[in-house]
Amino acid sequence: MAKPKGRGPVRASIYVRISRDLTGEELGIARQEEECRRLCARLGFEVGEVFSDNDISATKGKVRPGFEALLASQPEAVVCWHTDRLVRVTKDLERVIALSVNVHAVRAGHLDLSTPAGRAVARTVTAWATYEGEQKAERQALANLQAAKAGKPYTAGIRPFGYGEDHVAIVPAEAEAIREGASMILAGESLSSVARKWTQAGLLSPRSIAAGAKAWTLRGVKKVLTSPRYIGRRTYRGEVMGDAEWSAILDDATHYAVVSILSSPDRFSGGPRTGRTATTLLAGIAVCGVCGETVSGRGYRGTKVYGCRQTHTRTPRDIADERAEKATLARMVWPDFLPPVLAMHAGGSDADTAHLRAEMKNLRERLNGLALAYAEGAISLSQMTAGSEALRGKLEEVESKLSGVTGLPPLDSVSGISGLIEGWADAPLPVRRSWVAFCTIVTLRPANGKHARNMTPEDHVSLDWHHLAGDGEE
Repeated sequence: MAKPKGRGPVRASIYVRISRDLTGEELGIARQEEECRRLCARLGFEVGEVFSDNDISATKGKVRPGFEALLASQPEAVVCWHTDRLVRVTKDLERVIALSVNVHAVRAGHLDLSTPAGRAVARTVTAWATYEGEQKAERQALANLQAAKAGKPYTAGIRPFGYGEDHVAIVPAEAEAIREGASMILAGESLSSVARKWTQAGLLSPRSIAAGAKAWTLRGVKKVLTSPRYIGRRTYRGEVMGDAEWSAILDDATHYAVVSILSSPDRFSGGPRTGRTATTLLAGIAVCGVCGETVSGRGYRGTKVYGCRQTHTRTPRDIADERAEKATLARMVWPDFLPPVLAMHAGGSDADTAHLRAEMKNLRERLNGLALAYAEGAISLSQMTAGSEALRGKLEEVESKLSGVTGLPPLDSVSGISGLIEGWADAPLPVRRSWVAFCTIVTLRPANGKHARNMTPEDHVSLDWHHLAGDGEE
């Protein structure tokens, strides 16, 4: 209510607001407050509380803490730079009208909300402000759409992680972190592992820094690794518009493989995650000693482990991998190993296609993952289409290789088994996986109440050899 006469000067509350603060220095609201104070001095008002909302729109339905505090304070009068700083929509105006106070604006004059005439004027002014706001929004939306179709960057906001202030130039250290993060996800590691690595490297996102955050969130990491921005695509409201003016950081196949993994409806904390079967040595090969299910790679309390779906076992990956590789190499040096292997090569066996078939299976799972992600609304139709094309191209490449391969896992015709053993450490993961699967039966045992530090490698891993045809076994 307005202050009764004879009780000293009016104590006015100042309200200031800007919709966007590009620098974060609050210079806009500081200038508004300065002019509002000068108006109070001219009107003979005593300045009371100052309420502000920085970088908050009055038309998008967001809560304005300063505005809410102003209403709750029951001011004697309100002074603002312009009435559209105070209200832009009718519903907010009606809340101010309920105060029955005078509103004085530096640039829009005086509104006496305690009278019918004043309220009518205020409603008219607000109606036109709403109209202009809607018109401006439509014009801006059209301009944004045209810029998106042309592949131009949206430079009004904070720069994206991986790119410079112009939103185009690549920041090398951040780009490398993005590539490494994608590789970690493809290798079966978690979003939290990527978040920790980026945080420990001191590579926070510019938006997080502006917000005062000190670490990456899982949501932030996922947003980066699934954004089409990083394969050089321009989006608008979630839809890919086409090629962008900036350079890509990730290749299409890697990006969409990561999208498939992170967007899969089957993915949840602590459970199985898609896309892991061909990215660790024993995932999909070793079996759980309790349920007989093949294991997948995952993390447990900061340690990389293998485990089945029911987590009967959490076997450290380094122990299991070392045991399996040693057993595979040991099998290869036995005198009875080479003759049947050469015979199987000569006979055109399909055993050496194991790594290619595993890769094909992996790619098909990722294609299915994209379809599921689209069905669940996690990605758009354009993302699913582009991702499917990228993964199908890779699938065709693998299928082409497969069509020209016969026999066992790849074996150099000159260096033979000795060459494979000597170069084992540098052999591609699919090659090592295929030989491990060909030579060994790996069973991972549960702890059965033992502490991990008290368990030997033999306690963790049980190994048997596959017998070859012609080696004396039925």
